[in-house]
Amino acid sequence: MSPAAASADATLLAGIKILVVEDSANMRELLAALLTTMGIGDIRCAENGEAGLTLFHEMRPDLVITDGMMQPMSGYVMTRAIRAMRDAPGAPHPLSDVPVLMLSGHNEPDIVEWARNEGVTEYIVKPVTPELLYERVLNAIKNPLHIVETESYRGPSPRRRLVPHMADTTQPAPAKP
Repeated sequence: MSPAAASADATLLAGIKILVVEDSANMRELLAALLTTMGIGDIRCAENGEAGLTLFHEMRPDLVITDGMMQPMSGYVMTRAIRAMRDAPGAPHPLSDVPVLMLSGHNEPDIVEWARNEGVTEYIVKPVTPELLYERVLNAIKNPLHIVETESYRGPSPRRRLVPHMADTTQPAPAKP
């Protein structure tokens, strides 16, 4: 990456607000630390989808990073609620198009399809590396997906294939002397 591109990305990231919704306190802290290291301007955290939805309305984030399975409200239900937001009857709320990155320990095809059907923008399988998180956050901000709306769905095209992104956790073999 050229120095000019890196500088433009840093400026972009410094100006965005990210909402992290995760039921594990350790994972919330880790994500907040990684996002801070990336230079994100404003990071707020919630411990479940219900608290996340409340904070979403207060902070008006540019991006949401959420876990899937939480109680009392999951990241799936929270995403559906965000996509269903309305300003007036029939008029989508501008924030209902916010990118939603789901971090999950599940990579089963039916779970990934469920996430896609609820309107998730990107699906990242845990464990996440700093490099993968940076790449997916930057991609979601720089390349917003087209949002479609039908009578029963609002979100990224349900015809698209949501590919779970996984970190390359393989370590190269040590060099032999």
